[in-house]
Amino acid sequence: MPQASPELQQKMKQRFGDIGDIGPSGYLERAGYALRRDWCWTAKAGVSSLRDMTREEFDCLLFLAHEYDYGHLVLSNGEKVA
Repeated sequence: MPQASPELQQKMKQRFGDIGDIGPSGYLERAGYALRRDWCWTAKAGVSSLRDMTREEFDCLLFLAHEYDYGHLVLSNGEKVA
């Protein structure tokens, strides 16, 4: 059952053409994030907190977590956020 807000769903639809997970996950991977086997994301180099992410990266991460139950963002120190 979808859980992302209508506003976040609309952002994804405008950016990627639909509200599937392929667009947002591909965007994060191209930006340098890595999807782990536990469905959490490993932060790209230089991201030590959520403030270091672009708005677009954060929106994609939040959308995937809320809409598709993807996991947290894992920082280089092992801390899980978001």
